[in-house]
Amino acid sequence: MINPRMEEQASLHVLGALTPVEAAEFKAAMKLDPELQAFVARLTTATGAIAGSVPVMEPPAGLRASILSKIPPKK
Repeated sequence: MINPRMEEQASLHVLGALTPVEAAEFKAAMKLDPELQAFVARLTTATGAIAGSVPVMEPPAGLRASILSKIPPKK
């Protein structure tokens, strides 16, 4: 059984949200745990299905300029 912490780490790993150190530690743990490998494979499949079902949307034309205009200049 996978503990809740490893489930969370697996989710973050699939989303690419782990730090480089965390990712390396997680990959090392995953190499030793076939159950964790299978869980990551299922998460990867589900994440891909969700990502593929979301329509691509273009941001409004002036959004980038609007955001950049709110950033104060460096001194």
